[in-house]
Amino acid sequence: MTDVILGMGEVGSTIFDLIESRGYEATGIDINPARNRNYTPDVPISDPEILHVCILGDMNGFVDTVLEAGSEYTGIRAILVHSTVRPGTARKLQEKTSVPIVSAPARGVHKRFLEDMIRYTKFLASDVDLGSELKRDLESRFKKVRWISDTITLEFSKVLVDTTYYGWLINYAQLTKMICDKHGMDYDELWTFGEEIQEVLGNRPKMYPGVIGGHCVIPNLSLIDHPALQRINEINEEFRAATESG
Repeated sequence: MTDVILGMGEVGSTIFDLIESRGYEATGIDINPARNRNYTPDVPISDPEILHVCILGDMNGFVDTVLEAGSEYTGIRAILVHSTVRPGTARKLQEKTSVPIVSAPARGVHKRFLEDMIRYTKFLASDVDLGSELKRDLESRFKKVRWISDTITLEFSKVLVDTTYYGWLINYAQLTKMICDKHGMDYDELWTFGEEIQEVLGNRPKMYPGVIGGHCVIPNLSLIDHPALQRINEINEEFRAATESG
C-alpha cells in the first residue's frame, strides 16, 4: 500500500518524510518533476491508499485538481487536505466524491517543519463516518491525533487561531514600535513592564516588530471574508512604510 503526496513543496516534502518515517510506502508528485520522489510518470502507483493534498489551497481550480487526482488513484481510502484552504472547501469536495475527505491542516514553522509535525498534535476532521479501522490507520501515521467535530471548524481554526492570530500579535508589536520611535523610547525597555505579567498570567507576549512576509499570514487573510481582518495587512504596510522611511 502506498501513500500519495500531491504537491512536494515545504508541506508536501515534510509529509512525505513523516509518512516514510512511520514505515509506510510513499510517492511524492509535483508539477515540478525535479521534486518528484519514488515516482515515475506513466508507471502506475502500486496500491494507492491515502492521498495527501499539499498544493496551494488558494489556487484557482483547487477543488477540481483534488477531485481529478482522487479519481486517478483507484481504490484510495481517504483524501487528507493538509493545505490551508477557504473554510467550506472540504465540504465542497465531499459533495462531489464518495471518497472520505479529511481536513488535516499542517502546523509548524517551515525551517523546522518535520520536528514540529512530530511535536504537535495532528488535528483531523471529517464530515462523514470514517469507520474505526480507517481512523486507526490515519492515527498511526501521525501518532498524536485530535479529532475535531467537523471540517469547517478545523478550517477556520487553522486561519483564525494560527496564522491570523499570529499576524495580529505582530501587528501590536508593530504599533508599539512605531509609537516608541515617535516618542524616542526604547522598545525593549517599554516591554519590560509586561515581563512579570507574562510569567504569571501568560497573556502579555512580547513579539518582534518585523514586517510580516512569507506566504502564510498575509495571503491567508483572503480565505475569510471579514473586513476587520484586513487591518492586519494595512497595519503591516503602515509599519513597512515607516521602517523604510526611517
